Amino acid sequence: MNLLFWRVLCGIALVVAVIGAAGCQHESQAEQEEVRTISYRAVMQSDKPVPEKVNTWLGAMSQEDKIGQLMMISLHGNTVGQSQRDVIRKYRVSGVMLTNGNLHNKDQVKAFTKDIMQTATTASMITPYIGINRDKVLRSNESFLRLPEPNRWGQLPMERIVNLVTRSAIEMRDMGFNLIMGPNANLGVPNVSYTSDPTWAGHMDLAMAERYQINQIWFGYNYFPTVSLGDASFGTANEAKAYLNNTDVAVFKRLISQTTANTYMLIMSHVQIPAIDNTHLASTSKAIITDWLRHDLGYNGVVMTDRIDIGALQANQKIGDFAVSSIVAGSDLVLVDADTVHIDEVHRALTQAVANGTITNDRLNDAVKHILLMKMQTQIQQ
Repeated sequence: MNLLFWRVLCGIALVVAVIGAAGCQHESQAEQEEVRTISYRAVMQSDKPVPEKVNTWLGAMSQEDKIGQLMMISLHGNTVGQSQRDVIRKYRVSGVMLTNGNLHNKDQVKAFTKDIMQTATTASMITPYIGINRDKVLRSNESFLRLPEPNRWGQLPMERIVNLVTRSAIEMRDMGFNLIMGPNANLGVPNVSYTSDPTWAGHMDLAMAERYQINQIWFGYNYFPTVSLGDASFGTANEAKAYLNNTDVAVFKRLISQTTANTYMLIMSHVQIPAIDNTHLASTSKAIITDWLRHDLGYNGVVMTDRIDIGALQANQKIGDFAVSSIVAGSDLVLVDADTVHIDEVHRALTQAVANGTITNDRLNDAVKHILLMKMQTQIQQ
């Protein structure tokens, strides 16, 4: 009798356990389905304020999704083959920066950017940046509008500048780009700067920015806080900032105060200013990015690095460690070259840094919020 009783009791317990497990599994699947059924496009098209849209989508993102948004990569080749698709899908990157090696002619670029857009949006649901540094497009490539060398822009009348930038913006937009690296805000650097005059530089840059905005192109002001200090040296941080606040940074201050928020990003240089930070380059310096740029100058948009393989080489660091240092310092987006080994190393380093708390959840979410605010605010879509 006792044996029969225990068998019946065990049978009932087993049934309850199975039902309970099935219920938990059903609940878990339902929760996952609820997340999966949130449509990025529906969020974008809703009447909610932009910050609420950002928070809604941020809540639907996995940690892997968020880490991918910290990366802007380049690709080899001039078509999107399986290897390129695999890289974009695996890392769910925030965007792709094209270089001269990707540019053959307008039709080829148009097909290339279309395939990048489709692959990236399928992988992450979020509209990717598809960018180019227009000043670096080879002038020997006759498929594209021939623009002046950077140091020639400042010698042109404003009417000519506006005409050229308008035509260039339309050309780039029609080829599928939505992000232009430029205008340059640095002063007096050969082959980089438009001019040595901070007032004229600000005037030109704002005119260029307006043409990009009108033609629905995001853009990035290059390069904070400066590209080169030449022989200048400073005894204290205040001396260094005072000097730059009257030169290159004066231009950035004007641009930050007069450019529509979330239509642009700022690109960090790899210069080192020992008086401000004697350990880090600007692109990995909390004293420069968070304390100066964000707190003192009031910039609250996307901060992206220049190519971090170059910065890591200058800093004698592994590229993954350099990427982590930059995000911790306050950058939101690191620009990685087309080397798949570098891309993988950066992704693994960022993932590990998030896992061990080096990149805190607050810093990760803050970076992704900056990116989403820019992507959602200006409604530039595929």
